[in-house]
Amino acid sequence: MKWNDNPEVLSPVGQTIKELLKPKPRRQTLNNFDPIYCDIVDYIIRCTHRIWEEKNIGLCYTHYSEDCQLHTLSGPTVGSKAVVRGTIGALAAFSDRAVVGEDVIWSEDEPGLFYSSHRIRSDGTHMGDDAMGMASMNPSGVMTIADCVVKENLIIEEWLVRDNLLAAAQLGHNPWDIARSQASSDQQGDLSRHSWREEWIESVKRNAATLPPNDHPARIYADALILAFRESLFGDAVQHLSPAVEVQWPTQRHGFGEGYWIGCVLQICAALSDLSLSIDHWAARPLPNGDIAVAIRWTLTGKHTGSGVWGQPSGREILLLNVSHLRMRGDKVVEDITLFDELAVLRQIAGGLGA
Repeated sequence: MKWNDNPEVLSPVGQTIKELLKPKPRRQTLNNFDPIYCDIVDYIIRCTHRIWEEKNIGLCYTHYSEDCQLHTLSGPTVGSKAVVRGTIGALAAFSDRAVVGEDVIWSEDEPGLFYSSHRIRSDGTHMGDDAMGMASMNPSGVMTIADCVVKENLIIEEWLVRDNLLAAAQLGHNPWDIARSQASSDQQGDLSRHSWREEWIESVKRNAATLPPNDHPARIYADALILAFRESLFGDAVQHLSPAVEVQWPTQRHGFGEGYWIGCVLQICAALSDLSLSIDHWAARPLPNGDIAVAIRWTLTGKHTGSGVWGQPSGREILLLNVSHLRMRGDKVVEDITLFDELAVLRQIAGGLGA
């Protein structure tokens, strides 16, 4: 399908959860989906609400395939049983967690095969021990983006990014202490369990030529990423952005203008050399006011040879999984919300997750 087909399947931006959960007649072909879902946006918003807010965690068995692949920079997870265990653990640590969907940017890549990029705000109180440490009773509120491949009511693959460095700071922890502890655990036992990271890095280098088509709205931002990270032409890169672009990158990097965007990029480029960039997936949806919502998942690798935001050079090969949610007006990006797990970067710098 074309990126602007099915314009009636709208973004949830600006709607309350009460409005979003009102029953609606089906307005999109959804083969073998549960009758409760009217379109792919409704599926993502409603099943998330049913699982997290209504605490019907067992719905993961009917909404994730038995062999689903979940990708994070903490390592891969396989299967709906693992999803159930992970969700129970997350809610045990943050029992009052509220998961608010901010946007769903989707595409139908093949008939009946949907791709969604779901931006979420998660707020809760740290009431149980978890990977961040002992319960602190501190509040936490961070952004997550879940990119999912969905077919016949099942999520069959997912890429998850979360602002974990901000979460650690909110809970009163020193992020470097967490990163070093995780890295120490990574260095124990059978190190072959970390082979996925090396394989992922190699795949980024192999897929560096993939680009959105010229007529797809995502191409504009993909070109900006290429100019910045591959060619170091930062001034040329921001020609694709509005001069007053609003920029939100982790961790609490929030500013306006071309110079601020360049500053965010330069922090990465100063720390990492021999960069490889892969544009992995893209989607776009028309918005009611004439703007366009764009989602791009992109991966970056490079050697930590420079000092700066991530400390003194470690010489390690670093992997970054990134998702950008953009709002475009005409041929310019007016808002850039980019997310990656910066705590996972520190973990790698500290020697974690294998060679």
